[in-house]
Amino acid sequence: MTNLLPSPAWVESDPNEVLRGTDPHAIEISVVLPCLNEEASVAECVSSIQDTLDLVGKTYEVIVVDNGSSDGSAVRAGAVGARVVHEPIAGYGSACRAGLDAAKGRHLVLGDADGTYDFSIVPHLVALLDEGSDMVLGNRLEGDMEPGAMPWMHRRLGTPLLTGFVNVLFGTDIGDVNCGIRAITRSAYSRLEVEATGMEFASEMVVRATQRGLILGELPVNYRRRRSGEAKLRTWRDGWRHLRLVVGSWMTHGRRTESAAPLVDIVTGSDVIIELREAEEPDANRLRI
Repeated sequence: MTNLLPSPAWVESDPNEVLRGTDPHAIEISVVLPCLNEEASVAECVSSIQDTLDLVGKTYEVIVVDNGSSDGSAVRAGAVGARVVHEPIAGYGSACRAGLDAAKGRHLVLGDADGTYDFSIVPHLVALLDEGSDMVLGNRLEGDMEPGAMPWMHRRLGTPLLTGFVNVLFGTDIGDVNCGIRAITRSAYSRLEVEATGMEFASEMVVRATQRGLILGELPVNYRRRRSGEAKLRTWRDGWRHLRLVVGSWMTHGRRTESAAPLVDIVTGSDVIIELREAEEPDANRLRI
């Protein structure tokens, strides 16, 4: 896998000058990993995040949310320095919400504990938050995807179709509504009022963000094949839950429940540029990659 972007301006060259997020009042970045029976990969994920953020001149914490694992996931995570939170209510959304609610950072990052994501992208997600985005989504379809990382049906049908529904119903222009790595400011998350307990939590975050007029950003992310363990996604069951939530939210609340955000243009590549300007129409909320 290759790095997609250069280091943000605030990445320090001397790791000895960087302190980890040990002071709960000074933590700026919280990385949350929902986890269910990922003993084989969770420690590596935590260490990868630590190695990446040890180069960043901001304090951080890594939270692993154990969602009823029957293996040694929680022990492995704690042994490498993660803060372990236990969430007894089963479901991806339940685990994410428990971790986000427990987080102390100003910027909140969601990832997975199964080893499929390249966590070198985390500083770039956070950099876009610092530049003005309220929430930044990863886009697996535009990144470096390892063969076999995503089933053909998910890559060619499920994800594009569900993403298309969100774009049409809510006036967005995102590329991957289901990507499991994303970042959001604490203040923005507090406005979402998310409730989903299952995989549809990923779609609910995007829907609520657009309804509340938040500024969205997106970056391509590398996506790797799971090396061990069992995937938690169930194609038809979870796809239906996603679709039901998206359509139901549109029918109940429409596109907006609050005033619209300014237009946002995002250019990705060797330079990341964000330009904000006042919306020309009441429902304008555009993201362009």
